[in-house]
Amino acid sequence: MLMLTILVIGAASLLVGSLSRSAPQITRDLKTGLALALAREALLDDSVSQTPFTSSGYLRLPDLGFKIGLIPAEGSAAPNFSGNSKDFSVIGKLPWRTLGLEPLRDAQGECLWYAVSGRFKNTPATETLNWDTAGQISVGDAKGNIVAENLAALVIAPNQIVDAQNRTLSDPAYAQCGGNYDARNYLDRHSASARDFDNVSDAANYFSGSINNRVARDAGNKLVVMAGGSHPNDRFVFISVDDIFRALIRRSDFSTQVAALLNDAYFMAVAITGSKGTDSVNCNALGSDNQTFCKNWKEMLLLAQLPVPASVTLDGSATGVCSRVLFFGGEKIASQLRLTGADKLKPSNYLEGINLSAYASPVALAGNFSGTSTFNAKHPAADVLKCLA
Repeated sequence: MLMLTILVIGAASLLVGSLSRSAPQITRDLKTGLALALAREALLDDSVSQTPFTSSGYLRLPDLGFKIGLIPAEGSAAPNFSGNSKDFSVIGKLPWRTLGLEPLRDAQGECLWYAVSGRFKNTPATETLNWDTAGQISVGDAKGNIVAENLAALVIAPNQIVDAQNRTLSDPAYAQCGGNYDARNYLDRHSASARDFDNVSDAANYFSGSINNRVARDAGNKLVVMAGGSHPNDRFVFISVDDIFRALIRRSDFSTQVAALLNDAYFMAVAITGSKGTDSVNCNALGSDNQTFCKNWKEMLLLAQLPVPASVTLDGSATGVCSRVLFFGGEKIASQLRLTGADKLKPSNYLEGINLSAYASPVALAGNFSGTSTFNAKHPAADVLKCLA
């Protein structure tokens, strides 16, 4: 409840902006802020609570106005559908029924909308999902300034009608929220003459060209524009990559999964190749319980042969004799960059201190490695090590 209260206050504060607004406007802003914060919290809870662990971290598809069999229905997360390409972002209404909510509405009485980055949607799943996976949504203000980027998702309050928007009921099945599912009729901007967009490259808060303007044309980043006057008037709350993984790594089974991966006997014999020593690692060759986790988190692994068999330091104490050391590089620190493929090949973007100084592939420069034996969410950047005898 404390976290939810903080979210509500934060969202409301962003929307209110200043006490110079009229009391009715403040009341409307608070109502919208509350709905947005509740939706954000529900989406995050749903994402990080999925079981088994390897199913968590993904976000539901939006409500696109149909359920399995393309039967008209509202409030439910869409099943996979034609045109839903891997890593292509999708926009629709908030799937309130799937999330166990009543319809959430902004101050204008409109049900909330929701955009999910293609790499974070649950179907079809992206190739690799971990704390370094980049979100594909950026947010700008009406002046062209970027205010947020690398977002996994947005919850959107569409507010009042602008331009040529038409929110007429399109099917009796949509009677609870009303209206229709064409994003142009809810999200800025509908017409090319809309004001205040000139400084943001004629951005539109939907995906032009697809059915109901709901699917991105490619896997590239998408810029949307937040409220800044009569045009645009969409209001957002953000779901960042950190929001998801900050909660997800606190699950006890995350630490369990890391330990199980490092303990897999496969790493005793696999060839050490590549700059991080793991180019030859085939996740499908691991134990069945480790394969999916390996595919998502293999980027964190580094492997090296010690120059001579020796002990390493784990949790402050010397181990037995190790012939190899397997590393799970922790969450990146401020000086590390893991955006591109080239970034992810550099040990310096995963290891720090003496571990980085001693590391080389296939044979380490020294054997004085030090780290923890288990992942601790309170110290997520710490290197986790496994001594391989």
